[in-house]
Amino acid sequence: MDRTAELIAKVEANEYNIVRISTNAGRSYEVDLSGFKKVYCYPTKDEWSRVSIDSYGLDLVWPGRFEVHVDQILAVAQELSSVKEI
Repeated sequence: MDRTAELIAKVEANEYNIVRISTNAGRSYEVDLSGFKKVYCYPTKDEWSRVSIDSYGLDLVWPGRFEVHVDQILAVAQELSSVKEI
């Protein structure tokens, strides 16, 4: 499938483990990244708000070198949206 990747245009990280991104396609996502907590360089609560977008708009990057690619963020968002409450 030929698909152009969405790029991250804006990020907010006001709540620990949660990021809110807006993309160049005009979509917004709120995603809980706590599933990545076992990664050794996962940001601490104090580091969380210091997230930035890499120069290509493809990754979120924290000072401790933790990175999450836009495709990972969208996959987590898709997974969460497909879960239905019972």
